[in-house]
Amino acid sequence: MKKALVLVAHADDETLGAGGLIQKLVKKNWDISIVILSDGILTVRGEVQNNSDDARKACKILGVKEPKFLGYKDQKFDTYSIADMANSVISLNLDPDLIITHVETDLNLDHRLVLDIAKIIGRPKKKPISILGCEIPNTSMWNAKPFPANYFVDITNELKIKINAFSKYKNEIMPYPHPWSKKALEVLAEYHGIHAGYKFAEAFQVIRGNFNLL
Repeated sequence: MKKALVLVAHADDETLGAGGLIQKLVKKNWDISIVILSDGILTVRGEVQNNSDDARKACKILGVKEPKFLGYKDQKFDTYSIADMANSVISLNLDPDLIITHVETDLNLDHRLVLDIAKIIGRPKKKPISILGCEIPNTSMWNAKPFPANYFVDITNELKIKINAFSKYKNEIMPYPHPWSKKALEVLAEYHGIHAGYKFAEAFQVIRGNFNLL
């Protein structure tokens, strides 16, 4: 059985960035682990918001096991040792064939640091390990750097469930035209579908590719 590790910074990144692909992998009987580096708690908006329960609800809708939270403080990843953070992931002994993570063009520093962690744990010492970078609407858009899409996944049959899963994040779902609105997620998927010849698609950057994914 092939194994995928969805390694992201914050609760909601897994659904926003790869909610469609996660469903595709579930249908292909992949063993999928969702690992969230943060503790799922936001303290940067003037109040404490705990997204961990919503993450569990979203993952259930996507058809995967409960996410693992590693407990690092949101928006403070740069205060930790990268080596220590990487070792906390390595200690989970997940042995992935594929890692889905963030991209270096992202505005959010936590996201960029998680990409560095993914590259460390994804070194192909014993077997090929592929790495895909996902797009997080808003932080991938608001950095004056286009998302480097070069791999597209047809999510025509998965989009509705992806949006339903994200809607469980009551602190994160926003009204249109915010990128985290239901309509905007559909519009973005339609836009990427135009690139690839699908009705709806998710876009990724191939950071390292050794696989016939689907």
